[in-house]
Amino acid sequence: MGKHQSHDKQQTDNTVLGFLSQPGVLDLDVGNDEAVQLFLEKLNKIRNIPEVNGHLALQRHLRVSMTLAKNKKLAILPELESLNERINRQAREGIASHQDKRSLVYKLHLANKEPKTIADILAGCPIDPTAPIGTLLNPRIIERKRDLSFGPPIRTVLADTACRPFANDFVCDEAAGFYIVTDEESVIFFDKDEGEFQVLFWRLTSHRFSAGVVFAELIVLRDVFGEQGTPESTAICEWFQDVIDTAVNERRDVRPKSDGTMVQLGYNAGPRDLRVFQLAKSYTKNLDEQTKADDDREVIAAVTITWATAKAWLPLDITNKIEDTLEENGLPPIATRNIPAGNGYQIQFRNLAYNFPTFERAPPEAYFTYGYSAYVSGVCGISLNVGRTVNPPPSSTLAAPGLRQTRSQTHAGSAPGQIDSTSEDFSKWPANGGGNFVDMTLKVVVHQAAGTLFAFNPAMGPGTTRLCGATNYLAAITFSSHIFKAFQMAQTGIAEDKAGDGNFD
Repeated sequence: MGKHQSHDKQQTDNTVLGFLSQPGVLDLDVGNDEAVQLFLEKLNKIRNIPEVNGHLALQRHLRVSMTLAKNKKLAILPELESLNERINRQAREGIASHQDKRSLVYKLHLANKEPKTIADILAGCPIDPTAPIGTLLNPRIIERKRDLSFGPPIRTVLADTACRPFANDFVCDEAAGFYIVTDEESVIFFDKDEGEFQVLFWRLTSHRFSAGVVFAELIVLRDVFGEQGTPESTAICEWFQDVIDTAVNERRDVRPKSDGTMVQLGYNAGPRDLRVFQLAKSYTKNLDEQTKADDDREVIAAVTITWATAKAWLPLDITNKIEDTLEENGLPPIATRNIPAGNGYQIQFRNLAYNFPTFERAPPEAYFTYGYSAYVSGVCGISLNVGRTVNPPPSSTLAAPGLRQTRSQTHAGSAPGQIDSTSEDFSKWPANGGGNFVDMTLKVVVHQAAGTLFAFNPAMGPGTTRLCGATNYLAAITFSSHIFKAFQMAQTGIAEDKAGDGNFD
């Protein structure tokens, strides 16, 4: 940490301790949700961190403050310890019952007892054939073939509209032949060859173009936590957002050159020149071990709920094939350096502590993204949108002049005249914001919305359009071939099984 950063941290710590030393502040009524929320908002503002809520967030603040007070030998330490004990006691008393857990699973729509196969759906037997077409219970079915020759080079910027008149953005709209999936539409895209009926999905199979195969190319399911705006759907999405906010604030950004933030969770394969199967060492902040363990428990819970959502709603062909592949090859479930592999997860939700000790955890590799936009690339496999906001465009129509002088021209004494590719015509921003999913070779754009579950082929050039005021919160489960190979190598002793610094592929 640089001198300037160290000085800023000391100032922040002193401001926090000054606030806590004010008369009556530590006499907080932990049973008063409004008072606890105001207390948390004050601490979040002082530390300039994303808004995080709940007793776990308060416990984290208190642990840091107790360490500071102890080191400085401050008189408020006993009061801090007393407040921490009251919070811990409340948390212990707020343990969810078996009925509470059953109710939560039911309300979050994680208890779908009749997931269907692709064959069922294609035969006209969705979960509820009486539901409107294009909804979660009766998704629209579209046969669509890939054009593997279509699309711009990798790292081309994608856009929903031509809002940068002097840039070489690749516009993905209906005029270019794209199918646009609106933010309320559930769709399954498939392709098939003639012959005996068989269902396959992505590269989990070794032969994509065999005769007699139906391919689930892209699946988009809306409102997987229930209709948007309902109390349960809103609450779980807000919980996810808090977990992602904390993760991107504390962990390494593995895509620093892209817009937004992406953090890796679980296992990775190490640097390109030294493949090792390892648990990602992702923290960038100097946190105490208890805070790391608490935050990792929330991360594992979020990724596992994402996997549970996928198992509840995706066609059985897909989730069964994934589970079989993981089991056949002995891949472990998700874990962190602070939480070992195994079953079970815990979640603090609506002032109750839910413990699911035997629940099957998610696969070993996952990512969280915040406000992220990627070029044409090849990341992810199953993705869950848990939050989206769209800011209106700035009031000016054109953000920059058409010409500018570059830094290199200035240094070289060249005459100005290079076209400025950052010029922005805000009047042409997409009405519902950007940051939308693009399957390039399938020629499909999917408008993002909270509560949307995606399953797609990461080997077929997916990407994201320019944000244009949009911010998405996403949890993704991935199936990288290099991680699978590193695991195989570790099992044979060729590569090591240890903790590593993160995968920067």
